[in-house]
Amino acid sequence: MSGPAILTLPASVVLALWLPAVDGPQAARRAALAVTGADEVHHVRERGAVLTGTTTLGELLVELSAADEVAAILPRPGDPMGAPAIRSADLLDAGEGLLLRRPGNPTERCGVVVPEREVYGSVLEQGELVTWVVDHDITEHLPAPSLLLAGVDSLSQARRDIQLAMSEAVDALEALDVARDRPDLAEELLDLSLATIPDELLPPHLDPRRLDVLERAARLLAIVDLATSDDGAAVTAGQAGARAGALAHVARSARHALAAASATRRA
Repeated sequence: MSGPAILTLPASVVLALWLPAVDGPQAARRAALAVTGADEVHHVRERGAVLTGTTTLGELLVELSAADEVAAILPRPGDPMGAPAIRSADLLDAGEGLLLRRPGNPTERCGVVVPEREVYGSVLEQGELVTWVVDHDITEHLPAPSLLLAGVDSLSQARRDIQLAMSEAVDALEALDVARDRPDLAEELLDLSLATIPDELLPPHLDPRRLDVLERAARLLAIVDLATSDDGAAVTAGQAGARAGALAHVARSARHALAAASATRRA
């Protein structure tokens, strides 16, 4: 690598981390910048409404900041991670989304936010439009509001699982002998093992235990992506499939750990 490896986080995880820290428009702007970065274009719309472009992510964050339970989920086929049935297809298509539980008058409300992505521009110069589609209240479609985050592991469980997943990853990489096909891989994997999450993605005063799980999980996902890539057909389809299969459980544990570390629950 040309420089130190930088870890990334799914946008929904960043949004879930920042939302409890939003206490007004200024904090909302900081949170929105952490989510969007400098290059992506983000809009917000309510499901079923026509996109007007007038609602900003910062405004949505202020509106949703009343949530006292929030978590990102990163579902995949065969692993819905507790996605509400009414929006499971949308969450699966996006590969990520946000679950929220807010107090209400007279009753609490559970909501879902899903980022829909669209690539635009030419082959030489492409950008990505992200539309955060909001369901403010799906409570009537749930067995009970208290079960909204039932599919999200506890942080303590995630810490145990991510440690085991790291051992699994090491064993799988050694068994598959991936460095044989890519001599540069050992150096890249070392860079990833030392990589950290940029400060600008994280809210202030984040619990060190949550940060530890976030970084371990983000490293594991990056390692899995690197180890299962073919680098321009450097490995055969059979080899690529074997690697993906051997590391699938590692990736699952990492996704569940990211969700657990993103979660804020009622005391």
